[in-house]
Formats: sequence, structure tokens, C-alpha cells
Amino acid sequence: MERHAWHEAFELLTTADRERRLEARDLDALGEAAWWAGRMDDAIAARERAYAAYVEEGDANQAAMMAVLLVRDLGVRRESALAGAWMSRAERLLEDQPEGVAHGFLIRYRSRSTFERGDFQQALDLNEQALEIGTRLGNQDLQALALQGKGEAMVAMGRVEEGRAIQDEATVAAVSGELTPFVTGIIYCNVIADCADLGDYGRAGEWTEAAKRWCERQSITGFPGICRVHRAEIMRLRGSWAEAIDEAQRACTELEGHGMLAFVGDAFNELGHIRLRMGELNAAADAFRQANELGHEPQAGLALLRLAEGKVDRARVTIDRAVADAGSDRLRRVKLLPVQSRIALLTGDLDVARAATEELEAIAEAYDTTAFHAQALASRGALQVAEERPAEAIATLRQARKLWTEIDLPYEAAEIRVSLGLAYRATGDEDAATLELEAARAMFERLGATLDAR
Repeated sequence: MERHAWHEAFELLTTADRERRLEARDLDALGEAAWWAGRMDDAIAARERAYAAYVEEGDANQAAMMAVLLVRDLGVRRESALAGAWMSRAERLLEDQPEGVAHGFLIRYRSRSTFERGDFQQALDLNEQALEIGTRLGNQDLQALALQGKGEAMVAMGRVEEGRAIQDEATVAAVSGELTPFVTGIIYCNVIADCADLGDYGRAGEWTEAAKRWCERQSITGFPGICRVHRAEIMRLRGSWAEAIDEAQRACTELEGHGMLAFVGDAFNELGHIRLRMGELNAAADAFRQANELGHEPQAGLALLRLAEGKVDRARVTIDRAVADAGSDRLRRVKLLPVQSRIALLTGDLDVARAATEELEAIAEAYDTTAFHAQALASRGALQVAEERPAEAIATLRQARKLWTEIDLPYEAAEIRVSLGLAYRATGDEDAATLELEAARAMFERLGATLDAR
């Protein structure tokens, strides 16, 4: 266990368990080894037995910790009823106990569901409570998770710089080896996801590589598979599509084998976006269907798929519903609004396109990241072309092209060149239009974006 030789530890503990009944602490270790070895059924069975053994020993806090781990394991398997039952057991066990580390972890898990419901202030408050407990009791894992959750809530609320500074503090603990393997993996995974959500793809790529090296040192395959999903997204954005497909497919295999169905849908959604950019529409549709079956709602990808199929009205219905469902979550809306604006322009609804563009500009102003500014400029430029203001559009789109190029997103830069070429053509500058359109076609061909090149 200390060497993180998970498979060997699992085999040794399993053999010992057959020879004599393991005590609570050893069952706890068996569950941990089984989890990292990708034996989720065995991990759950061992933790259920460890829970009962801790209760028998009168150790309510450790029993509650086992219950909390079971909430986590069952949650990622989409077994919500069982996860809820174990959450109730943990709460009941801790009712009459002095405040301890288990209380802090329970509060931290409550903060996750609160965050996912969009109540960011409540999530912030809960993470501050968990952080206070972790700090007072000297538990570094709890402190790091609470710091990461606190920073995530702040970023979602628009307090970007403050939130990211707090997240960096948690990440330093992970990098320096102060945390247990699972919490280290969670911190890496969350910071990569947060960077990607903010459009900070350079930073996301750096953390993705750091996480890959950590996984290799710990004999962990992609934590397990989750880091591969993020790596596939960065590869897609950088234009390495063949490698992105391989990474996304490996993520699907690893996550399915580990029983982490809550994340398999993310992997299929990413696979759908890659296939879509390559012009493989049937494969993209199949990937989005599988993502949806596993609980990931792929409306943005589906809307773009319908657009590629020429089904503009269906694309509009899909994206409008997705934007409505996103509510006030700006980091969800920023992924949807560019698609809504594009589809609205194709249907001649300039009012919807204008509203989406103005909201994108407000989000870019609030979060102040290069990718968000580039996206807002791209939407504004396309709108100016539709409003027959090509001279203004040229200035706007050239700035968008500059930003996409700076952060090395070649597909997005090529799309901007198409809009820019049309804007030049509208002013009568056919030479400039030809240069931009030929550059766009060349990039699409290099990337393998067959439909866009055509």
C-alpha cells in the first residue's frame, strides 16, 4: 500500500481475508487497494464490511468515513438511492459525536451537490465550514478539498482572481505530495476542468501533463480515465484529432471498467465533438447518443451536428432549450451562446443573435480570459457582417483571429478566417477575401476537417 502497488496489495489482502477475517482497518485498506486496482465491486464490498466492523468496534467517526466513501463510489455509478441511504447513515452516526474530520468530509460532499444545483453562495459557505474543521484538526486532505471547492464557487460567482488564487493554494499541496493519492487526483482533475471551463487552455494543458506524470509515478491509469477526458479535449482544441480520439476511447474503456458511469458520458461527449470536427457525422451522432444515455446532456454538440446536416430548425430548437436549461450559470451558458448566435444568424433572427452576443461580451468582461474575449469578438463580427457593417466586422474579426492564434486554437482561427473573408468580399476587396478563404481552407485540410474544407 505504501508503494502504491495497488494490484499486489489487493491480492495480498484478499488472500489474508480468505485465511482469517480481516479487522476494520485492514478491510479499509482492502477497499482502497481494490478501488485503485479498478475493482469497484470489490471496493464497495470491502467498504461495506469495514463500515460494519468499525461500528462493531465503536469507532463512529471511521464508520462514518466509510459511509462517505460509499456515497462517493455509489454516486459515480449512478446508484443514487443507495448513495442517499449511506449519506443518511453517515449523518445519523455523527449526530451525537464531537466534531471531527468525518463531519468536515460530510459537509464537503454536501457542498458538491449544492454547487451542482447552482447555489454557489451556499457551496462557498459549506466549503468554508469544511475548511475550518480541516484546519483546526490538521487534516490536509480536507483542507485541500475545501480550498479547491471554495475557489471553484468563487470563480462561478465571478470572483475569478480571488477564486483562482485559492485554487492554486490547494494545487500546491497536491504537487508537493502532501495529500493522499485520491485527493491529489481530485485536485488535479478539478483544476484542469476549471481551467478548461474558463477557456484557459494553455494552463489546462500544463496541468494535464503534470497530472499524466503523477499518474505514471503512482501506477495509476488516468485517475482512472478522468484525466484522459481532459487530455482529449486539449488535444482536440490544439488540432491533434487522431490522438484525441485515441485518448477519448481509452478514457471510455478505463471509466467503464472502473464503473464510473458518471464520467463515461463526458468521454463520449468529447468523442462526439472530435468526430463532428472531422466530418464523421454518423460517428458523432452515435457518440452523442451514448453520452446522453449515460447522463451527459450534449445539446451544444447535437445542435452543431444538426447544423452540419443542414437541419437548421432542429438545431435552433435544441440550442434554445439548452440555453434555457442553463439558467444563470454563466460558465455553462458561455459554451452555448456562440452556437445560439450562429444558428440565429442563419435563420435571420438578428435579435436573438444580438442578445447572445451581448451576453457573451458581458461574460468575457466578468471573467477576462482570452478565449472568452475571442469568442465574444467572433460573435460580434459575424453579427456585424449580417447587419451589413462589413468595415466594422473586419476590425472585429481580425482581433478575434489574433486572439485565437495567440492561444493556439487552429480550428477556431480558421472559422474566423471564413467570416473575415466574407466581410472583405462585402467591401469589394476580393484579393483580401481570397487570401483569408484560401488560408482557412488550407487549415481545415491540414486538420482533417473535411466538411469545413469542402
